[in-house]
Amino acid sequence: MSKFENSQVVEQNARPIIAITMATGLQGKGVVKSLSEKGCFKIRAITRDPSSKNAEELAKLANVDVIKGDLLNTESLLTCFEGAYGIFGNTTPTKGRQPLVREYEMEQGKNLIDVVKTISKKGCLKHFVFSSICKAQNPIKNEPAPGHFTSKWDIEDYLKIKKLNEITTIIRPASYFENFNFDLPGLSASNDTLRGVVKADKKWQIIAVRDIGRWSAAIFCNPKRFINQNINLAGEELTPNEMVNILKKSSGKSTAEFNYFMIPRLFMKIFVNDIGIMADWIERAGYGANLTELKEIAKEENIDMTTLESWFRENYI
Repeated sequence: MSKFENSQVVEQNARPIIAITMATGLQGKGVVKSLSEKGCFKIRAITRDPSSKNAEELAKLANVDVIKGDLLNTESLLTCFEGAYGIFGNTTPTKGRQPLVREYEMEQGKNLIDVVKTISKKGCLKHFVFSSICKAQNPIKNEPAPGHFTSKWDIEDYLKIKKLNEITTIIRPASYFENFNFDLPGLSASNDTLRGVVKADKKWQIIAVRDIGRWSAAIFCNPKRFINQNINLAGEELTPNEMVNILKKSSGKSTAEFNYFMIPRLFMKIFVNDIGIMADWIERAGYGANLTELKEIAKEENIDMTTLESWFRENYI
């Protein structure tokens, strides 16, 4: 157990501050909730719209203050990060209705890293967690990589150029379980058909978004173990055929018919070309998380990794 969790004498207003960017996004919400449950930090949940429903829900959590900030506005970030012990930073390529805009994400990343560097010089900031994306199991087959992957890896490189390694942990999640719930034009989610982007017999590493929050909370609570580390994250490695079998088991309907539908690659490349490139990459190079090692660390750090079976029961059945 960490020094923060062991401390029973820290005053409420003296708790170390963790600032979380994009706090109302999928990852951000998970990190805020997990840190709130830990009870050993004061949390600044940063969002562009503190009056949104998601922001109001976060504000109800223990030890959470919701504040306004924008990754495209460095002055707002300087204010949001002032006095923080830790910062959780993530970026997005989604610009309004434009799903994957590399330049948009790169601007966010540069602003984030520049401001983290400025704040670090003041001496209060001790730990920066940057959320990137899982690197390849087979690096020789990495190219061509999807642009919304390389943007995050380029931000990692910029972080290193700025010499922030010594206070940084980089986490690299694989695909989300939650992607199974997303609708596409003409392709709605269905409880008896699992939709995905890779071939039915190809291994695919995936993770529940809430587990990104659990890993991040554990990382902030044990800096000696995790600072200056890069961690590929996943919770399962399965073929879609294996996932369908788990879906059937989760349903409790032994005679029911469940299917896997691979979204046609041509459709993907017409709709969002980079998603098609990503699907090619997953089949060719594969996500490179070490599940055996992750499960060992999770056990040591009391991280409850979500299984696909339990997630199906909660979210898909």
